[in-house]
Amino acid sequence: MNAPQCTVLVVDDEPSICWGFETLLGQQGYQVLTASSAEEALRVAHRQPIDLVVLDVRLPGEDGLTALPKLRQATNEAPTIVMTAFGDLETAVQAIQGGASDYLTKPFRLEDAARVCRQAIQHRLPIGDEPADEDSAEASLLVGQSAAMQKVFRQIALIAGSDLSVLVTGETGTGKELVAAAIHRHSQRGQQAYMAVSPVAFSESLVESELFGHAKSAFTGAHEQRKGLFDLANHGTVLLDEIGDLPMSIQVKLLRVIEQGEFSAVGDVRPRKCDVRVIAATNRDLPSAVAAGSFREDLLYRLSAVSIHLPPLRERPEDIPQLVDYFLRRIGYPAAARKISTEVKSELESRPWLGNVRELRNAIEHASVIARGRALDVSDLPPSQHPLAPASEDTASLDALIEDWAKSQLLATAEIDDLYERMLAEFEPAVLRIALQHTNGNRAAAAKVLGIHRGTLRDKMKRHRMLDD
Repeated sequence: MNAPQCTVLVVDDEPSICWGFETLLGQQGYQVLTASSAEEALRVAHRQPIDLVVLDVRLPGEDGLTALPKLRQATNEAPTIVMTAFGDLETAVQAIQGGASDYLTKPFRLEDAARVCRQAIQHRLPIGDEPADEDSAEASLLVGQSAAMQKVFRQIALIAGSDLSVLVTGETGTGKELVAAAIHRHSQRGQQAYMAVSPVAFSESLVESELFGHAKSAFTGAHEQRKGLFDLANHGTVLLDEIGDLPMSIQVKLLRVIEQGEFSAVGDVRPRKCDVRVIAATNRDLPSAVAAGSFREDLLYRLSAVSIHLPPLRERPEDIPQLVDYFLRRIGYPAAARKISTEVKSELESRPWLGNVRELRNAIEHASVIARGRALDVSDLPPSQHPLAPASEDTASLDALIEDWAKSQLLATAEIDDLYERMLAEFEPAVLRIALQHTNGNRAAAAKVLGIHRGTLRDKMKRHRMLDD
């Protein structure tokens, strides 16, 4: 459809917004009509054909989301873009599942709005038809007005209506589990079972049984048949957290579940059918794991049919005040004391938050205990778990030491072709020892700290003669 043939209806009670759309879209060849209320917009839509609707949420009289289904019917289901100054997950889901093609968070650049308008006309998106419940607990936990979080909200709203596998990536503490729960809740499977499991929580010998169940007498101690996760979650959704730690033997069976919708319990060759949506989450670099041979490339392709990446908190510091307010409200902190000072805001935004939102929550809960109902002060906050300056100095010193070591190796040997292996032999044992000391010798926990599989840790310990069994 060419621009001169398109009629755009802009519904907003702010004259400046209407004027901006009229000017910019008019210059691009669109015919632009405006209305200051949903009721007026319906009258306009009944008078002439409309090709695109740009609709504000907050309107005098009937609000935009309530009027959305009527406007879609009046415009023969023309693509609709919703505008909102309240860019939370619930608004995004209500807009998309209510029939909107996209949504814009105010304030926005008119150039970006014009691009979204063109895309809405050219590429209509699939939609759902079920409005979301505004009292969603997990939705309220996904907090943020930043552009990065608005992108995440939009992805959740669009992905929820499909039945594709989803890969959620991001650092520890960013909220990957919350994203998975939100996708399930807003999907067609939302009333069915939702089950989450982390394979690293089980020994390698038990992972297969936990996921797929086992037959009676399948192994020593299997006194009766037992259903696994995929049986229990049939017709629902399964979240496999820390998917990068899944043993290779189990990866093959998971691929079969995704591709063929069937699996076999341990000790039973008969295939069982299952209808489960798989969402996987990881803080690891799976393409690197594929290159290293510890993760199947075909499984990565199937899991990442759709991907959502959660940004670390340090990349969206503008969300910190809203998160602080949410955490304080959650613990019942006095409303008059919830607003944070400029000093506290600056201190919070300066921290690296390597533990992300989870670490911030712990810090605010700590501070609230110290403050005892008054406004938070910088002195109420716990010390940063990751002070920047000492870390930078230590890193520089470590770099210098490694450089000196590498130079000495190159100078000592005329021809050398194993510098990397020598470096691992020199420095890797110390890192492994520290991880094991930190976890009191628990190898599964140490492997998690290191970001490697338990089997990989055992191989490395064996190579460096660190095993005592």
